[in-house]
Amino acid sequence: MKKPILDRVLGLSGESGAQHPAYIIVLSAIVLAFLIAGGARDDLVSLLVWRPVSALLFCLAVAQCWGGAWQRGRPLLLFGTAVLLLTGLHLVPLPPSIWTALPGHDVIVDVYRSAGMDLPWQPLSVAQARTWNVLFSLLGPLAVLIAALALDSSRNRQLLLVLIGIGMFSGVIGMIQAIGPSNGLLYFYRLTNNGLGVGLFANRNHQAAFLATLYPLLAANLSLFRGKPDKLFFQRAMTVTAACLVFSCALMTGSRSGIVLLLVGIGFGWWVYRPPASQGRVVGVRGRHRSRLVGLSVAVFLLVLGLIVVANTPALQRLLQTDPSSELRVQAFPVVVEAIGNYFPFGSGFGTFVEVYQVLEPDAFVTAFYFNHAHNDYAEWLVTGGVPALLLFLWAVVLAGAAFLSLWRRRGAVRDDPDYSIQILGRAGFAIIVMLALASMTDYPLRVPSLLLYATIAAVWCANAYRYNQK
Repeated sequence: MKKPILDRVLGLSGESGAQHPAYIIVLSAIVLAFLIAGGARDDLVSLLVWRPVSALLFCLAVAQCWGGAWQRGRPLLLFGTAVLLLTGLHLVPLPPSIWTALPGHDVIVDVYRSAGMDLPWQPLSVAQARTWNVLFSLLGPLAVLIAALALDSSRNRQLLLVLIGIGMFSGVIGMIQAIGPSNGLLYFYRLTNNGLGVGLFANRNHQAAFLATLYPLLAANLSLFRGKPDKLFFQRAMTVTAACLVFSCALMTGSRSGIVLLLVGIGFGWWVYRPPASQGRVVGVRGRHRSRLVGLSVAVFLLVLGLIVVANTPALQRLLQTDPSSELRVQAFPVVVEAIGNYFPFGSGFGTFVEVYQVLEPDAFVTAFYFNHAHNDYAEWLVTGGVPALLLFLWAVVLAGAAFLSLWRRRGAVRDDPDYSIQILGRAGFAIIVMLALASMTDYPLRVPSLLLYATIAAVWCANAYRYNQK
């Protein structure tokens, strides 16, 4: 008897699900993060649930999966540990003779002296609560990193389907948001882009970036198809339908950067894609026509529906209008550059950008809303982390470059190769990382817990491909 479709996708039925706690950890973290942790603010009420759960999952991952993860992905684990240690160092109390000599900390010295207080021991971070939040936020990604490295190729294949399902669900939610009232119940966050299709996120740009990365995933899923020719045709029709629906849903976000990422995602989809091989004989003409009719009918219906919705939402108008927030990002960039110089070379402490910017913010930029991020994660990384953070970034670039070179050497991998699926997923993972890195030039997608877990899985897929290519 065949398993239910949901059980086959999630891989939770039968003995195999019970024997793979790593998969349960990854699946639980991914689903919960996308449901309740789709915002980048550190005052989200849902973090009261996400933080304890992620800490619990981290403990379970270390206890259950550390050995296998260390054997399979030592470079990634060392990198993740280094990020955790650097964040922890920003919270270590230092004697006044040391922290007062750190660049940019003279403001804190003036505050204590103006209050007539003795200088206490003080960490490098200028806003310890923010840095503690960053430290706790790393537990979820580390839990997924450790557990995902312990997964086999079949589990990663199931994880691919789960991520596609979450992406399509977020897109449909965004479509309903765009159709419905701007303050409808399907907006899950208090501060959000009302009237636009943000899906499971609080920010339209993050929804658009996530949807754009679905193209490499759809291409990977089609490339890994195994089945009869008639089912292959239906699978292709569904993939084309999903791709058209993703494009429509991304337009509903009203994100300019998202449109650019869509084009990049389509290009990466072609790079990931390999022609799938069908197996078995072709059924009769009637069955063949029935499959084509059903597939094309669904594709046309969803495509037309998506385009109608896009034409009747304010998203397209926003794409053609001037965005005051975008202008502020450009105007504020010199202030960000000044902050980099003020706290160079050690930084102000991870997560402290708000306080650092407010000290330097010109009066002309002061509004009812605060500037929560630099909207250029590379610049903010330098402000808060300094040279050590730059070295970590260069380390990540080296790891990504090594993964790309290994994938390039195996670009001729064929379906009969035992690691074929690993190569396809590695390509998809590399595409996701590059696209999120591009999005980080104008935004901060990796500060969203769900997207950070998503990028972690993509990094694991790259690491798996690199490891097999070194054999």
